[in-house]
Amino acid sequence: ALSIRIKPLELEALDSDEIKAKAEELFKIIVQLETDKYDYEQRRVTQDYELNELKERQKAQLRQKALKRGLDPEAFSGKYPPPIRMYSKYERRTDTRTYDDRKKLYEGGWEVIRAESLDAIWKEKYEEWSKRPSKRLPKWFGERPGKKAGDPETPEGEEEGGEAPPVEEEEEEEEEEEEE
Repeated sequence: ALSIRIKPLELEALDSDEIKAKAEELFKIIVQLETDKYDYEQRRVTQDYELNELKERQKAQLRQKALKRGLDPEAFSGKYPPPIRMYSKYERRTDTRTYDDRKKLYEGGWEVIRAESLDAIWKEKYEEWSKRPSKRLPKWFGERPGKKAGDPETPEGEEEGGEAPPVEEEEEEEEEEEEE
């Protein structure tokens, strides 16, 4: 680059005044080049500082974003992006559990999470069962509900709707088979 800007000198053809003028001209060129070099170095230093500031700001924003989503704070600000967590390596379904839920897997293991889920399911089923209307009343020992003062006692076999006659038919069929 300097060979283009500064041409070769022919000192034999120049007298002393022209040589002095040429030296001053070369000195001015060197001073200008040195100032340009200094300016460019300072500009590079300020740009490096600004880039570092921007990177720090970006890291802080990404940390906040990761915390907001429930991930590890260093998830987005690391060298690599966070992996897409799959629920299972066999099913193509992303994991929707929070960071704390996944952390519990390693602390207590699958048995603890399974017990918690079974407990939650049991509570749901129990609530559904307790809300249902009770259609059948339990068998009463003693006075039946709705009995009026003059009503006779109901025998035990009558409530179930006549189980005694089919039993007799079955006995008759068994007797016929024995006779044959």
